Amino acid sequence: MPTTPETRSPRTVKIRGEQLTRLWQTTSMSQETFAAFIGMKRSGLFRLLRPGVHGMFSDNFYRLAKALKLTPQDLREQIGVGEIVFEQPKPTFASGVAGPARPLVEIPLCHSVSAGVRCQRLMLDQEPVAMPQGCDTFLVRIDGESMLPLYPDQSMAAFRAIEGQQFTFGKDYLIWFSNGECYFSRVFESDDDRDILVLRKVNPDRQRYPDRRVHRRDVERIARCMGVIVDKS
Repeated sequence: MPTTPETRSPRTVKIRGEQLTRLWQTTSMSQETFAAFIGMKRSGLFRLLRPGVHGMFSDNFYRLAKALKLTPQDLREQIGVGEIVFEQPKPTFASGVAGPARPLVEIPLCHSVSAGVRCQRLMLDQEPVAMPQGCDTFLVRIDGESMLPLYPDQSMAAFRAIEGQQFTFGKDYLIWFSNGECYFSRVFESDDDRDILVLRKVNPDRQRYPDRRVHRRDVERIARCMGVIVDKS
């Protein structure tokens, strides 16, 4: 049966902001971490948390249900409004990908980096990550819990070298310092001094992972995280 405008499933789901707020509060996550957890921007999540009825993209609704280990129907009963017609999963190719085939490329795998602070790395090799000369894109294994839930322990993250200090604030970077240390963190600019960078871990536990403030002059080079590979075996 062909899909018509009358039978096509909606792209948005109506939810109650008060119920979503209660659900978020049970996770003990910050708004920023919770938004990243379900693939949204903090501003978008903030809009949905306000009292009243709001429209939430069905893709985000599905991700929220999966993140909370609920079925879409169970999640609808907790925060939804009215009857929701869920889209059927789109058919996929046997290979799981579509489009023309592309040649494989070899990406260098560099030394692992601990996501924790130096005093928590006693059981790990403390050598800094050494990026191959002339290499723009490379993989690094992430050890530790300070970048959870986005970067699980032992996951592989892909990085791309960035010229100078062209930070996009709110994104995740490997930073090499002039003292030889290498640090993986989310980067923000200080509110009171543009020369000061605030390095913040994704893990919301600020007692274990407090913010770190560093001066730009101590930064030697940087690489931005482009994605993460998680072993689900």
